[in-house]
Amino acid sequence: MKSTVILTIFITIGYIIGQILSLEKSSLIYYLIQINYLVLHGFYWQLLTSIFITPNFFDWAFNTIAMYFIYWLYKGEAGKLEYIIFLISGIIGNILSLYLYPPFVASAGASGGIFGLFAYYTVTDYLKDKQLNQIAIILLISVFILSDTLPLFDVDIWAHTGGILTGVLLSLLFFKINKTRGTV
Repeated sequence: MKSTVILTIFITIGYIIGQILSLEKSSLIYYLIQINYLVLHGFYWQLLTSIFITPNFFDWAFNTIAMYFIYWLYKGEAGKLEYIIFLISGIIGNILSLYLYPPFVASAGASGGIFGLFAYYTVTDYLKDKQLNQIAIILLISVFILSDTLPLFDVDIWAHTGGILTGVLLSLLFFKINKTRGTV
């Protein structure tokens, strides 16, 4: 099964867990989403768990649709590398929001990792073909602007920005590694 599909399944499982904990009014959810104050006081796992856990339906739906488009455009061509790109982009995005938002801000969701994956593929395509995939660029920019400006979404713009920057940097890094090996 393609890694994009597996990541989408994990995002869905995280949403189900978030919904259950939210509906039961369980305080456990506060240990799984990112609360900056808690991360700064040793709850470092939240930088990872908050990528998957979300109680927000719109966040889950938007992320699932975004993963569908990434799969539609790229068919998971990075293979298992997608997991690394997604996780590193999500964690770096969360670290960026950790230091750029006040301590008691809470955030959750996979969008930092998704933006990182999308940016990775977009830049990698350009580096390989020296041509920008116009559909990918339009989608990436449109999704970034819409998700960060529509009042329907209570988004973490710094996680999105950190994800995109990380995806771009990982694309450049892996392209350079592959070029050195002669596999590009």
